[in-house]
Amino acid sequence: MTGVQPQINRYWNYRAPTYDAHQQRADRRNADQAAWTRAVSPALPESVKDVLDVGTGTGYLAFLLADLGYTVTATDLSEGMLAIADDRAQERSAQHKPNPTFGIGDAIRPDFEPASFDVVANRYLMWTLRDPLEALLNWKRMLRPEGRLMIIDAPWFPNGLEANLTENFVEHYGGHVADELPLAEAHSIHDTLAIIRQAGFHHVTATPLAEVFTLDQAAGVAPGHHVQMQYIITARKAPTVQNGTDHEHIAEAAVARMEPQLELWTEAFTVCADPTRLKLLIAMHAAPEATVTQLAAAVDSTPNAVTQALRKLHSIGVAEPRTHGRHRRWRLTDHRIHDLLHHVAAPHSELHPDHP
Repeated sequence: MTGVQPQINRYWNYRAPTYDAHQQRADRRNADQAAWTRAVSPALPESVKDVLDVGTGTGYLAFLLADLGYTVTATDLSEGMLAIADDRAQERSAQHKPNPTFGIGDAIRPDFEPASFDVVANRYLMWTLRDPLEALLNWKRMLRPEGRLMIIDAPWFPNGLEANLTENFVEHYGGHVADELPLAEAHSIHDTLAIIRQAGFHHVTATPLAEVFTLDQAAGVAPGHHVQMQYIITARKAPTVQNGTDHEHIAEAAVARMEPQLELWTEAFTVCADPTRLKLLIAMHAAPEATVTQLAAAVDSTPNAVTQALRKLHSIGVAEPRTHGRHRRWRLTDHRIHDLLHHVAAPHSELHPDHP
């Protein structure tokens, strides 16, 4: 395996014993077990049977799901983490408790047949994925029709991976590694929700885990972390449509595909919603490098009013001036606005000839 993943694996092999010790703290083990059971149980329907836990670590979620009666397959790339999970499974076998099936596996590219599971689940994984969108698309392929996605996570490092963390963590996750992990420094859980929708899942919801938050406040969190709200995210794979057209899911998938661009297009439409600004955009489109005086005459406004409007357009990156002698000449710089003007049939000219 190439790229940053071997370095990440080395960190978790080293970190496995202390990570697991915190997960199994005696002073909160029973309270944690009860809180997580109450959080997870409502997220999965009774019809669910087969669960794939990707990035299982030392198996905390996998064991919990097995105790709830699910058939659990759990994978991870850290041999150190899986060694601890295997040891715990042996202890549970002696107590006649159900166990997951553990194995080495890449969370991004699970090696299973399509439609093999009712649920794909993970806990504290999304931030450390080198390609979360590819992972989600592969998880969707693993799911049966109307299968469930269940993710437990939080925006762990909104101030950057190198802030307030251990030296060993920074050594393995700092620098170029952080640049390879799209969700590592997410500022909001909405960043995770957006990429889930982009992958084509529907009915995407995030429920804050208030009980876990209260436990963390009372008992403290792992070194280098601070108390923050965690979420349980659920989503569904669209059902297979046998007859007719599934309007709801097709429409929802279309919105999901556009999700990453919605903010940009909302801004573009807002710019065009003001009549004076729209006239100026049309004028600059037809006559790039026009001066304020020329634009004022074109839109039947005063130079002062046009100057104010151009300052606004400049501040949001839509237009920019070029100084030529004593004059400032203005032109469009935003390709989205340019494309919109084409769609409303804004005319070209000899100064800006027709083009695709």
